[in-house]
Amino acid sequence: MNTIPTSYQELYRTDKGSVYQCDATSRIVLEFWDSFTPMSPRDFVQFRRMVRTIDVRQMALSTDAAHDVEILALPKADRCYVLTLCEVIHLRELLNGATAMLELNSMLRECGCSVIAA
Repeated sequence: MNTIPTSYQELYRTDKGSVYQCDATSRIVLEFWDSFTPMSPRDFVQFRRMVRTIDVRQMALSTDAAHDVEILALPKADRCYVLTLCEVIHLRELLNGATAMLELNSMLRECGCSVIAA
């Protein structure tokens, strides 16, 4: 496993990956499939929207081989993900949890509270 830089603060973790925030570079870093993908907050929101719009019901119910995987290209990156139904679900969970933590951190900062890293 890669060593996580000290500038990365973990936002959310599942058994399939993690999402970090790096204040030094103003990036959100997605760790999924044992790879690290840094992206701007705007690209993170766009990628999450792309994942959210995948029709998992269609993937689950279709017998057509074309619906066995979903191919997603990350915004402004030379990487793409080829995801099975289960991987789409795991990625959604990871991105939704990270988004909830980003919103919580933002609310705490607005209230003047400091976010303490564990």
